[in-house]
Amino acid sequence: MRVLKTMMLTATLLAVGGMAGGFCNQAVAAVPAGTAITMNAADRDAAETLVDFVQKTRIQAGLPALSRQPLLDDAAAARAMSLASGTTAPDLRQGLLQAHYIPMQDIALEARASGDPGQPLDIWQGADTTVGAFVTPGMTDVGVARVANPAPTGPNDAFIWVVILAQPLRATPESSPPPR
Repeated sequence: MRVLKTMMLTATLLAVGGMAGGFCNQAVAAVPAGTAITMNAADRDAAETLVDFVQKTRIQAGLPALSRQPLLDDAAAARAMSLASGTTAPDLRQGLLQAHYIPMQDIALEARASGDPGQPLDIWQGADTTVGAFVTPGMTDVGVARVANPAPTGPNDAFIWVVILAQPLRATPESSPPPR
């Protein structure tokens, strides 16, 4: 039961090419042959429960709920699968930039924890480096993934959880030319 790390996505994400559909496939391609690492229905349900917990945390802090984004789910799944397989994480920066997310305004949280969605939330809220991540006001979008840990040392690290919080770029209003 430990926090792996918190990082700014832009510090670890580089060009992969393609958009959301390719993120997960590229991560799976990096997994050694014969290694079964997938997000099954139970993983997706657990991830949804974790998002519900995060939403309650934000509402209690007086912040609006986050918007669940498939692009960020794919990025979280790719990161979780690379952690599970021990391979180099795919660098997704270009894809997130193409999807119009603000550089250096993205947070990735990782934890090895039990299957209970409350445990990684407790880990992140209890660690000095991640305690305020879910109540960061500028964050509007979220992606979540959970995959089985192929080498757990006990029940409290049976899964690898990844949450990505992001802030999309908003276009500035077009200014009209001054009247003549």
